[in-house]
Amino acid sequence: MVKRIKASEILSALRRLWHRWCGLNLGTKLFYGALVLFVLQASILAAITKFGIPPDETNHITFIDYYTDHSLSPFLSDQQPTLNLGDKTREVDYIYHYAMSLVRRVLPFSTTAEHYIIRYISVAFAVLTFLVLRRVFLRLGFSDAISALTVLLASLFPMVLMMSSSVNNDVLVWLMFAVGLLLLLRLAERPRALDMIWLASLVTYGGLVKRTLLPIGLVFAVAGIVFVSKRWKPIAIELRRPKWSIVIALTILILGFGLVTERIGGNLLRYGRVDPTCSEIKGEDACEVFWWNIREKNLATLPPEPTISPLIFAVKWAHESAFNIIDIQTQGWRHETKPPFWLEPLVFVPFVIAIIYGTGYEIKRLHQYRQAMQRLVVLGLSLMYIFVYLLVNYSEYTHSHVFGLALNGRYILAGFLPLIGMAVWYWFIMLRRWTGLRYVLLGVIILAMAVTSGLSLLLQNPQLVTY
Repeated sequence: MVKRIKASEILSALRRLWHRWCGLNLGTKLFYGALVLFVLQASILAAITKFGIPPDETNHITFIDYYTDHSLSPFLSDQQPTLNLGDKTREVDYIYHYAMSLVRRVLPFSTTAEHYIIRYISVAFAVLTFLVLRRVFLRLGFSDAISALTVLLASLFPMVLMMSSSVNNDVLVWLMFAVGLLLLLRLAERPRALDMIWLASLVTYGGLVKRTLLPIGLVFAVAGIVFVSKRWKPIAIELRRPKWSIVIALTILILGFGLVTERIGGNLLRYGRVDPTCSEIKGEDACEVFWWNIREKNLATLPPEPTISPLIFAVKWAHESAFNIIDIQTQGWRHETKPPFWLEPLVFVPFVIAIIYGTGYEIKRLHQYRQAMQRLVVLGLSLMYIFVYLLVNYSEYTHSHVFGLALNGRYILAGFLPLIGMAVWYWFIMLRRWTGLRYVLLGVIILAMAVTSGLSLLLQNPQLVTY
Protein backbone atom coordinates (compact mmCIF):
# COMPACT_ATOMS: atom_id res chain seq x y z
CA MET A 1 0.00 0.00 0.00
CA VAL A 2 1.40 3.38 -1.03
CA LYS A 3 1.88 5.77 1.87
CA ARG A 4 0.26 9.17 1.37
CA ILE A 5 2.56 12.12 1.85
CA LYS A 6 1.04 14.85 4.01
CA ALA A 7 1.29 18.50 3.09
CA SER A 8 2.95 19.20 6.44
CA GLU A 9 5.74 16.74 5.57
CA ILE A 10 6.35 18.50 2.27
CA LEU A 11 6.44 21.90 3.96
CA SER A 12 8.82 20.54 6.59
CA ALA A 13 11.16 19.18 3.91
CA LEU A 14 11.07 22.48 2.01
CA ARG A 15 11.80 24.35 5.25
CA ARG A 16 14.83 22.15 5.95
CA LEU A 17 16.04 22.67 2.38
CA TRP A 18 15.66 26.44 2.75
CA HIS A 19 17.58 26.50 6.04
CA ARG A 20 20.35 24.43 4.44
CA TRP A 21 20.47 26.85 1.51
CA CYS A 22 20.69 29.83 3.85
CA GLY A 23 23.60 28.17 5.64
CA LEU A 24 25.71 27.99 2.48
CA ASN A 25 28.39 30.58 1.82
CA LEU A 26 28.04 33.02 -1.08
CA GLY A 27 30.46 31.15 -3.36
CA THR A 28 28.55 27.86 -2.97
CA LYS A 29 25.25 29.63 -3.67
CA LEU A 30 26.76 31.14 -6.81
CA PHE A 31 27.97 27.70 -7.92
CA TYR A 32 24.55 26.10 -7.60
CA GLY A 33 22.94 29.14 -9.19
CA ALA A 34 25.29 28.86 -12.19
CA LEU A 35 24.55 25.14 -12.37
CA VAL A 36 20.79 25.78 -12.47
CA LEU A 37 21.32 28.36 -15.22
CA PHE A 38 23.36 25.83 -17.19
CA VAL A 39 20.68 23.14 -16.77
CA LEU A 40 17.98 25.52 -17.99
CA GLN A 41 19.95 26.40 -21.14
CA ALA A 42 20.90 22.79 -21.91
CA SER A 43 17.33 21.62 -21.28
CA ILE A 44 15.96 24.21 -23.70
CA LEU A 45 18.36 23.02 -26.40
CA ALA A 46 17.55 19.37 -25.70
CA ALA A 47 13.87 20.13 -26.24
CA ILE A 48 14.05 22.29 -29.38
CA THR A 49 17.07 21.12 -31.41
CA LYS A 50 16.36 19.03 -34.47
CA PHE A 51 17.67 15.48 -34.19
CA GLY A 52 20.77 15.00 -36.29
CA ILE A 53 22.04 18.58 -36.09
CA PRO A 54 24.49 18.08 -33.17
CA PRO A 55 27.78 16.49 -34.30
CA ASP A 56 27.47 12.75 -35.03
CA GLU A 57 24.11 12.53 -33.24
CA THR A 58 22.58 10.58 -36.13
CA ASN A 59 25.32 7.94 -35.89
CA HIS A 60 24.92 7.60 -32.12
CA ILE A 61 21.13 7.30 -32.37
CA THR A 62 21.40 4.74 -35.17
CA PHE A 63 23.82 2.59 -33.16
CA ILE A 64 21.63 2.78 -30.02
CA ASP A 65 18.53 1.89 -32.03
CA TYR A 66 20.29 -1.03 -33.68
CA TYR A 67 21.23 -2.48 -30.30
CA THR A 68 17.68 -1.92 -29.02
CA ASP A 69 16.07 -3.65 -31.99
CA HIS A 70 18.54 -6.49 -32.55
CA SER A 71 20.73 -7.49 -29.62
CA LEU A 72 20.27 -7.73 -25.88
CA SER A 73 23.86 -8.95 -25.74
CA PRO A 74 26.65 -6.34 -25.99
CA PHE A 75 28.33 -8.51 -28.62
CA LEU A 76 27.04 -8.10 -32.17
CA SER A 77 27.73 -11.05 -34.44
CA ASP A 78 26.09 -10.33 -37.79
CA GLN A 79 25.54 -6.60 -38.27
CA GLN A 80 25.78 -5.65 -41.92
CA PRO A 81 27.49 -2.40 -43.03
CA THR A 82 25.24 0.64 -43.45
CA LEU A 83 25.84 4.31 -44.31
CA ASN A 84 25.90 5.50 -40.69
CA LEU A 85 27.19 2.42 -38.89
CA GLY A 86 29.61 0.69 -41.21
CA ASP A 87 30.35 -2.54 -39.33
CA LYS A 88 29.94 -2.46 -35.53
CA THR A 89 30.59 -6.08 -34.67
CA ARG A 90 34.14 -5.29 -33.50
CA GLU A 91 33.61 -1.62 -32.56
CA VAL A 92 35.81 -0.65 -29.59
CA ASP A 93 33.79 2.25 -28.17
CA TYR A 94 30.39 0.65 -27.81
CA ILE A 95 29.62 0.76 -24.06
CA TYR A 96 27.70 4.07 -24.15
CA HIS A 97 25.51 2.93 -27.02
CA TYR A 98 24.83 -0.42 -25.40
CA ALA A 99 23.96 1.20 -22.05
CA MET A 100 21.57 3.66 -23.73
CA SER A 101 19.96 0.78 -25.63
CA LEU A 102 19.15 -0.82 -22.28
CA VAL A 103 17.55 2.47 -21.21
CA ARG A 104 15.44 2.41 -24.35
CA ARG A 105 14.39 -1.19 -23.70
CA VAL A 106 12.93 -0.39 -20.27
CA LEU A 107 11.18 2.82 -21.32
CA PRO A 108 7.54 2.45 -22.40
CA PHE A 109 7.42 5.54 -24.63
CA SER A 110 7.69 6.18 -28.35
CA THR A 111 11.09 6.05 -30.03
CA THR A 112 11.27 9.84 -30.37
CA ALA A 113 10.35 10.39 -26.72
CA GLU A 114 13.04 7.92 -25.67
CA HIS A 115 15.63 9.79 -27.75
CA TYR A 116 14.65 12.99 -25.92
CA ILE A 117 15.14 11.19 -22.60
CA ILE A 118 18.63 10.10 -23.67
CA ARG A 119 19.36 13.73 -24.47
CA TYR A 120 18.42 14.65 -20.90
CA ILE A 121 20.72 11.89 -19.67
CA SER A 122 23.48 13.83 -21.44
CA VAL A 123 22.44 16.92 -19.46
CA ALA A 124 22.74 14.85 -16.28
CA PHE A 125 26.24 13.66 -17.28
CA ALA A 126 27.30 17.28 -17.83
CA VAL A 127 25.92 18.33 -14.42
CA LEU A 128 27.78 15.45 -12.76
CA THR A 129 30.95 16.59 -14.55
CA PHE A 130 30.69 20.06 -13.02
CA LEU A 131 29.92 18.61 -9.59
CA VAL A 132 33.03 16.42 -9.79
CA LEU A 133 35.14 19.32 -11.06
CA ARG A 134 34.00 21.32 -8.04
CA ARG A 135 35.41 18.56 -5.82
CA VAL A 136 38.64 18.65 -7.83
CA PHE A 137 38.91 22.42 -7.49
CA LEU A 138 38.32 22.32 -3.73
CA ARG A 139 41.23 19.90 -3.40
CA LEU A 140 43.36 22.28 -5.47
CA GLY A 141 42.61 25.13 -3.06
CA PHE A 142 40.04 26.94 -5.23
CA SER A 143 36.93 28.47 -3.73
CA ASP A 144 33.41 27.70 -4.91
CA ALA A 145 33.44 31.06 -6.67
CA ILE A 146 35.97 29.60 -9.14
CA SER A 147 33.69 26.60 -9.71
CA ALA A 148 30.75 28.96 -10.26
CA LEU A 149 32.69 30.97 -12.84
CA THR A 150 33.80 27.73 -14.53
CA VAL A 151 30.18 26.62 -14.98
CA LEU A 152 29.10 30.10 -16.08
CA LEU A 153 31.86 30.43 -18.67
CA ALA A 154 31.42 26.85 -19.92
CA SER A 155 27.70 27.49 -20.44
CA LEU A 156 28.58 30.38 -22.76
CA PHE A 157 30.38 28.09 -25.23
CA PRO A 158 27.86 26.83 -27.82
CA MET A 159 29.72 23.53 -28.27
CA VAL A 160 29.52 22.78 -24.55
CA LEU A 161 25.79 23.50 -24.54
CA MET A 162 25.08 21.51 -27.69
CA MET A 163 27.03 18.42 -26.62
CA SER A 164 25.43 18.60 -23.16
CA SER A 165 21.98 18.44 -24.73
CA SER A 166 22.41 15.85 -27.48
CA VAL A 167 22.82 12.09 -27.86
CA ASN A 168 26.57 11.48 -27.76
CA ASN A 169 29.31 9.68 -25.83
CA ASP A 170 31.60 12.72 -25.57
CA VAL A 171 29.80 14.10 -22.52
CA LEU A 172 30.35 10.79 -20.71
CA VAL A 173 34.05 11.20 -21.53
CA TRP A 174 33.97 14.60 -19.76
CA LEU A 175 32.62 12.91 -16.65
CA MET A 176 35.12 10.06 -16.75
CA PHE A 177 38.06 12.42 -17.19
CA ALA A 178 36.91 14.57 -14.25
CA VAL A 179 36.41 11.49 -12.07
CA GLY A 180 39.88 10.27 -13.04
CA LEU A 181 41.39 13.57 -11.91
CA LEU A 182 39.55 13.39 -8.59
CA LEU A 183 40.57 9.77 -7.94
CA LEU A 184 44.23 10.56 -8.68
CA LEU A 185 44.16 13.48 -6.23
CA ARG A 186 42.57 11.29 -3.57
CA LEU A 187 45.16 8.55 -4.12
CA ALA A 188 48.00 11.06 -3.96
CA GLU A 189 46.70 12.32 -0.62
CA ARG A 190 45.80 9.01 0.97
CA PRO A 191 45.72 5.72 -0.97
CA ARG A 192 42.52 3.75 -0.44
CA ALA A 193 41.63 0.39 -1.91
CA LEU A 194 38.25 1.58 -3.18
CA ASP A 195 39.74 4.59 -5.00
CA MET A 196 42.40 2.37 -6.54
CA ILE A 197 39.81 -0.12 -7.80
CA TRP A 198 37.54 2.60 -9.20
CA LEU A 199 40.48 4.21 -11.02
CA ALA A 200 41.38 0.81 -12.49
CA SER A 201 37.76 0.39 -13.59
CA LEU A 202 37.76 3.85 -15.16
CA VAL A 203 40.91 2.98 -17.11
CA THR A 204 39.40 -0.34 -18.15
CA TYR A 205 36.03 0.99 -19.32
CA GLY A 206 37.37 4.30 -20.68
CA GLY A 207 38.56 2.91 -24.00
CA LEU A 208 35.27 1.06 -24.42
CA VAL A 209 33.39 4.36 -24.06
CA LYS A 210 35.66 6.16 -26.54
CA ARG A 211 38.84 4.63 -27.89
CA THR A 212 40.72 7.93 -27.85
CA LEU A 213 40.62 7.68 -24.04
CA LEU A 214 43.09 4.79 -24.23
CA PRO A 215 46.25 6.98 -24.18
CA ILE A 216 45.10 9.16 -21.27
CA GLY A 217 43.83 6.01 -19.53
CA LEU A 218 47.35 4.62 -19.70
CA VAL A 219 48.65 7.82 -18.06
CA PHE A 220 46.00 7.54 -15.33
CA ALA A 221 47.08 3.94 -14.74
CA VAL A 222 50.78 4.79 -14.47
CA ALA A 223 50.12 7.77 -12.16
CA GLY A 224 47.84 5.66 -9.99
CA ILE A 225 50.47 2.92 -9.69
CA VAL A 226 53.09 5.51 -8.67
CA PHE A 227 50.85 6.97 -5.95
CA VAL A 228 49.74 3.58 -4.63
CA SER A 229 53.19 1.97 -4.67
CA LYS A 230 54.52 4.48 -2.15
CA ARG A 231 51.93 3.48 0.48
CA TRP A 232 50.75 0.00 -0.36
CA LYS A 233 50.34 -1.42 3.16
CA PRO A 234 47.04 0.35 4.08
CA ILE A 235 45.50 -0.88 0.82
CA ALA A 236 46.71 -4.44 1.44
CA ILE A 237 45.08 -4.35 4.88
CA GLU A 238 41.77 -3.19 3.36
CA LEU A 239 41.87 -5.95 0.74
CA ARG A 240 42.39 -8.71 3.31
CA ARG A 241 38.98 -8.01 4.84
CA PRO A 242 37.10 -6.27 2.03
CA LYS A 243 33.84 -4.42 2.62
CA TRP A 244 30.84 -4.95 0.36
CA SER A 245 31.68 -1.74 -1.50
CA ILE A 246 35.11 -3.15 -2.38
CA VAL A 247 33.63 -6.51 -3.42
CA ILE A 248 31.13 -4.75 -5.74
CA ALA A 249 33.87 -2.52 -7.21
CA LEU A 250 36.12 -5.56 -7.80
CA THR A 251 33.27 -7.36 -9.56
CA ILE A 252 32.75 -4.39 -11.89
CA LEU A 253 36.50 -4.24 -12.53
CA ILE A 254 36.71 -7.96 -13.38
CA LEU A 255 33.76 -7.58 -15.76
CA GLY A 256 35.57 -4.66 -17.41
CA PHE A 257 38.72 -6.73 -17.87
CA GLY A 258 36.62 -9.40 -19.55
CA LEU A 259 35.06 -6.89 -21.95
CA VAL A 260 38.46 -5.39 -22.78
CA THR A 261 39.91 -8.84 -23.41
CA GLU A 262 37.03 -9.75 -25.70
CA ARG A 263 37.08 -6.53 -27.70
CA ILE A 264 40.58 -5.02 -27.68
CA GLY A 265 42.41 -8.30 -27.13
CA GLY A 266 40.28 -10.04 -29.74
CA ASN A 267 40.85 -7.27 -32.27
CA LEU A 268 44.61 -7.32 -31.75
CA LEU A 269 44.70 -11.09 -32.08
CA ARG A 270 42.47 -11.30 -35.14
CA TYR A 271 43.20 -8.06 -37.02
CA GLY A 272 46.49 -6.84 -35.55
CA ARG A 273 45.06 -3.48 -34.41
CA VAL A 274 42.79 -2.07 -31.71
CA ASP A 275 40.19 -0.55 -34.05
CA PRO A 276 39.93 -2.48 -37.33
CA THR A 277 38.15 -0.77 -40.19
CA CYS A 278 34.88 -1.92 -41.71
CA SER A 279 36.75 -3.18 -44.77
CA GLU A 280 39.14 -5.27 -42.68
CA ILE A 281 36.18 -7.01 -41.04
CA LYS A 282 33.62 -7.29 -43.85
CA GLY A 283 35.65 -6.60 -46.98
CA GLU A 284 35.69 -3.71 -49.46
CA ASP A 285 32.55 -4.73 -51.36
CA ALA A 286 30.31 -4.99 -48.30
CA CYS A 287 31.56 -1.66 -46.92
CA GLU A 288 31.03 0.40 -50.08
CA VAL A 289 27.88 1.90 -48.51
CA PHE A 290 29.68 3.14 -45.38
CA TRP A 291 30.31 6.92 -45.29
CA TRP A 292 33.95 6.44 -44.31
CA ASN A 293 34.64 4.28 -47.38
CA ILE A 294 32.74 6.70 -49.60
CA ARG A 295 34.82 9.59 -48.25
CA GLU A 296 38.08 7.68 -48.75
CA LYS A 297 37.19 7.00 -52.40
CA ASN A 298 36.30 10.65 -52.97
CA LEU A 299 39.54 11.81 -51.36
CA ALA A 300 41.55 9.47 -53.58
CA THR A 301 40.26 11.33 -56.66
CA LEU A 302 41.30 14.77 -55.36
CA PRO A 303 44.78 16.27 -55.69
CA PRO A 304 46.45 16.45 -52.26
CA GLU A 305 46.75 19.83 -50.57
CA PRO A 306 50.22 21.39 -50.22
CA THR A 307 51.94 19.79 -47.24
CA ILE A 308 52.30 21.96 -44.13
CA SER A 309 54.81 21.50 -41.34
CA PRO A 310 53.80 20.05 -37.94
CA LEU A 311 54.25 23.48 -36.30
CA ILE A 312 52.01 25.26 -38.83
CA PHE A 313 49.50 22.44 -38.50
CA ALA A 314 49.47 22.83 -34.70
CA VAL A 315 48.84 26.59 -34.95
CA LYS A 316 46.04 26.18 -37.49
CA TRP A 317 44.61 23.26 -35.50
CA ALA A 318 44.51 25.35 -32.30
CA HIS A 319 42.70 28.15 -34.11
CA GLU A 320 40.17 25.86 -35.81
CA SER A 321 39.45 23.89 -32.62
CA ALA A 322 39.07 27.03 -30.50
CA PHE A 323 36.78 28.76 -32.98
CA ASN A 324 34.69 25.62 -33.41
CA ILE A 325 33.90 25.70 -29.68
CA ILE A 326 32.38 29.19 -30.00
CA ASP A 327 30.93 28.70 -33.49
CA ILE A 328 29.69 25.21 -34.28
CA GLN A 329 29.67 24.27 -37.96
CA THR A 330 28.63 20.67 -38.55
CA GLN A 331 27.67 18.61 -41.57
CA GLY A 332 24.01 18.91 -40.60
CA TRP A 333 24.01 22.59 -39.71
CA ARG A 334 25.83 25.34 -41.62
CA HIS A 335 24.33 28.48 -40.12
CA GLU A 336 24.42 32.11 -41.16
CA THR A 337 24.61 34.00 -37.86
CA LYS A 338 28.14 33.70 -36.45
CA PRO A 339 30.12 35.30 -33.63
CA PRO A 340 32.31 38.31 -34.50
CA PHE A 341 35.93 37.68 -35.48
CA TRP A 342 37.24 39.41 -32.33
CA LEU A 343 35.53 37.02 -29.90
CA GLU A 344 38.08 34.23 -30.34
CA PRO A 345 41.15 36.32 -29.37
CA LEU A 346 39.17 38.03 -26.59
CA VAL A 347 38.43 34.65 -25.01
CA PHE A 348 41.44 32.50 -25.85
CA VAL A 349 44.37 34.93 -25.63
CA PRO A 350 43.75 35.51 -21.88
CA PHE A 351 43.21 31.76 -21.54
CA VAL A 352 46.61 30.92 -23.08
CA ILE A 353 48.35 33.64 -21.05
CA ALA A 354 46.87 32.25 -17.85
CA ILE A 355 47.94 28.66 -18.61
CA ILE A 356 51.49 29.74 -19.47
CA TYR A 357 51.71 31.86 -16.33
CA GLY A 358 50.18 29.11 -14.22
CA THR A 359 52.68 26.52 -15.40
CA GLY A 360 55.59 28.71 -14.31
CA TYR A 361 53.80 29.68 -11.09
CA GLU A 362 53.36 26.04 -10.04
CA ILE A 363 56.86 24.93 -11.05
CA LYS A 364 58.38 27.63 -8.80
CA ARG A 365 56.35 26.39 -5.82
CA LEU A 366 56.63 22.69 -6.62
CA HIS A 367 58.94 21.83 -3.71
CA GLN A 368 57.24 24.08 -1.17
CA TYR A 369 53.51 23.42 -1.45
CA ARG A 370 51.67 20.12 -1.85
CA GLN A 371 48.79 21.79 -3.70
CA ALA A 372 51.24 23.15 -6.28
CA MET A 373 52.06 19.56 -7.23
CA GLN A 374 48.35 18.68 -7.37
CA ARG A 375 47.55 21.67 -9.57
CA LEU A 376 50.47 20.83 -11.83
CA VAL A 377 49.20 17.24 -12.19
CA VAL A 378 45.71 18.44 -13.17
CA LEU A 379 47.17 21.08 -15.48
CA GLY A 380 49.50 18.56 -17.13
CA LEU A 381 46.86 15.87 -17.60
CA SER A 382 44.36 18.33 -19.06
CA LEU A 383 46.93 19.69 -21.52
CA MET A 384 48.01 16.15 -22.34
CA TYR A 385 44.41 15.22 -23.16
CA ILE A 386 44.26 18.10 -25.66
CA PHE A 387 47.70 17.23 -27.06
CA VAL A 388 46.60 13.63 -27.70
CA TYR A 389 43.85 14.93 -29.98
CA LEU A 390 46.36 17.15 -31.76
CA LEU A 391 48.45 14.04 -32.50
CA VAL A 392 45.37 12.08 -33.60
CA ASN A 393 44.33 14.86 -35.97
CA TYR A 394 47.86 15.25 -37.33
CA SER A 395 48.00 11.51 -37.99
CA GLU A 396 44.72 11.83 -39.90
CA TYR A 397 46.19 14.74 -41.86
CA THR A 398 49.31 12.79 -42.84
CA HIS A 399 47.01 10.03 -44.12
CA SER A 400 44.51 12.17 -46.04
CA HIS A 401 46.57 15.34 -46.72
CA VAL A 402 43.35 17.33 -46.22
CA PHE A 403 43.48 19.85 -43.37
CA GLY A 404 40.37 20.04 -41.25
CA LEU A 405 39.02 16.63 -42.19
CA ALA A 406 38.89 15.38 -38.58
CA LEU A 407 38.89 18.69 -36.71
CA ASN A 408 36.12 19.39 -34.24
CA GLY A 409 36.34 21.43 -31.06
CA ARG A 410 34.20 18.97 -29.13
CA TYR A 411 37.09 16.48 -29.01
CA ILE A 412 39.13 18.63 -26.63
CA LEU A 413 36.35 19.65 -24.23
CA ALA A 414 37.11 17.03 -21.56
CA GLY A 415 40.57 18.57 -21.07
CA PHE A 416 39.38 22.12 -21.71
CA LEU A 417 36.73 22.27 -18.95
CA PRO A 418 39.17 21.88 -16.00
CA LEU A 419 41.48 24.42 -17.65
CA ILE A 420 38.72 27.06 -17.64
CA GLY A 421 38.64 27.11 -13.84
CA MET A 422 42.41 27.00 -13.58
CA ALA A 423 42.79 29.90 -16.02
CA VAL A 424 40.33 32.01 -14.01
CA TRP A 425 42.22 31.22 -10.79
CA TYR A 426 45.59 32.12 -12.32
CA TRP A 427 44.21 35.46 -13.52
CA PHE A 428 42.98 36.11 -9.99
CA ILE A 429 46.53 35.41 -8.79
CA MET A 430 48.11 37.63 -11.48
CA LEU A 431 45.78 40.52 -10.68
CA ARG A 432 45.63 40.04 -6.90
CA ARG A 433 46.80 43.63 -6.40
CA TRP A 434 44.19 44.97 -8.81
CA THR A 435 40.95 43.39 -7.61
CA GLY A 436 38.75 45.74 -9.59
CA LEU A 437 40.64 45.14 -12.84
CA ARG A 438 40.24 41.36 -12.72
CA TYR A 439 36.48 41.67 -12.30
CA VAL A 440 36.29 44.19 -15.15
CA LEU A 441 38.24 41.82 -17.42
CA LEU A 442 36.07 38.88 -16.43
CA GLY A 443 32.89 40.92 -16.85
CA VAL A 444 33.86 42.04 -20.35
CA ILE A 445 34.53 38.45 -21.46
CA ILE A 446 31.31 37.12 -19.93
CA LEU A 447 29.21 39.93 -21.42
CA ALA A 448 30.79 39.57 -24.87
CA MET A 449 30.22 35.80 -24.88
CA ALA A 450 26.65 36.12 -23.61
CA VAL A 451 25.72 38.60 -26.34
CA THR A 452 27.59 37.12 -29.32
CA SER A 453 27.91 33.41 -28.51
CA GLY A 454 26.33 30.80 -26.22
CA LEU A 455 22.60 30.13 -26.31
CA SER A 456 21.87 33.51 -27.92
CA LEU A 457 23.98 32.56 -30.97
CA LEU A 458 22.30 29.18 -31.30
CA LEU A 459 18.78 30.59 -31.09
CA GLN A 460 19.54 33.27 -33.69
CA ASN A 461 19.80 30.47 -36.27
CA PRO A 462 16.23 29.31 -36.91
CA GLN A 463 17.19 26.13 -38.79
CA LEU A 464 18.44 24.73 -35.45
CA VAL A 465 15.01 24.31 -33.91
CA THR A 466 12.21 21.85 -34.54
CA TYR A 467 9.47 24.34 -35.37
